[in-house]
Amino acid sequence: MPTRRYRMKSSQRAVCITLCVVGIFFLLAFWGGVLIGKREPKFLELMFPVMYLVFAGTMTVRSYHNQVALCEESIALRSLRGNTVLPLDKVKGRRRYLSRGDGESPDVWHLVLEPNDDRYPKLDVEELYRFDDAFYQWFNQLPDLDESDKHQPNPSNFGLV
Repeated sequence: MPTRRYRMKSSQRAVCITLCVVGIFFLLAFWGGVLIGKREPKFLELMFPVMYLVFAGTMTVRSYHNQVALCEESIALRSLRGNTVLPLDKVKGRRRYLSRGDGESPDVWHLVLEPNDDRYPKLDVEELYRFDDAFYQWFNQLPDLDESDKHQPNPSNFGLV
């Protein structure tokens, strides 16, 4: 299997770029008024566009930098925090869960690969990447740990002291 690389969806990137444009607008509006003498400088008004732009810039860099790479021997998640690699022979199975958003952020599905060895990291990937049919075919053939958990006896420690 050749290495397949998956980057964030174009819609995710477009939202991040839009946030940067809005941040630049805020910066010009707030700082421009102060620099030409039409506004009195207020610390919070001057810092808001800077902090907003730092946030938007970080999200934009993240949307272009992050990627998932699937190759013959491993799957890797490259993010701003570093690279996380899980060898395919160490994958115990898969999980999938929905992270509920609030009114301002949407719900996001997560794809989780759990290792069969504690020395390897668990991969938790938001489904914001442009995964193709080949990826989902590979992912869906892994053992479904959520389904197997439903059939396991549930020991209860309730009431034990």
